[in-house]
Amino acid sequence: MQILANEQISYCNVISQKGDRLENLPGIFYKNKLFCKDKFFLKNQQKEALEYGKQSFLKRRGKIMYLLTEDTTGLTIWIEDYNLKLSKQQYFLDVVNTINIKDVVARMRNVGGIKIKDRRYHLVLYPKCFIGSEAVEWMTKNLNLSIEQAVRLGQRLIDEKFVHHVTNEHPFINDFFFYRFYWDEI
Repeated sequence: MQILANEQISYCNVISQKGDRLENLPGIFYKNKLFCKDKFFLKNQQKEALEYGKQSFLKRRGKIMYLLTEDTTGLTIWIEDYNLKLSKQQYFLDVVNTINIKDVVARMRNVGGIKIKDRRYHLVLYPKCFIGSEAVEWMTKNLNLSIEQAVRLGQRLIDEKFVHHVTNEHPFINDFFFYRFYWDEI
């Protein structure tokens, strides 16, 4: 098993054959080999991640390569898979598609996260919402993302039904737009 920094790998979309259907998955391209995500561990589970990767590697007698990567949300074990193919839709994605979205949501909603409060715009009160530009600022500082990556992560939060624009009229925008977590719906 190799332990790598994000700068040493290229993220991509891969296609995996599951029975009679094709499935798009986040993947890694490293040393001309394709890897798919095997297991995710939180930052405080570093020992468990290392042990899992080591045991998995030994179980396969070193015939399949395992990688461990660390980002701001945790550690991910990636497994080499000879049956994967690069997706024709999108080559070499960045870290946004590999972030564990549930962990990000928990951090955003926790102490030190984004400000969720009642807000008023044009005399209309929007309860329990946050501002898009403030969320982008929080993501750039706390997740080490660029502004562009933070906006794409915000859109991913919408696409995966964690947040929505308060009137459902806009995608995620780095501006004074109000968004609400579905958990905060009245």
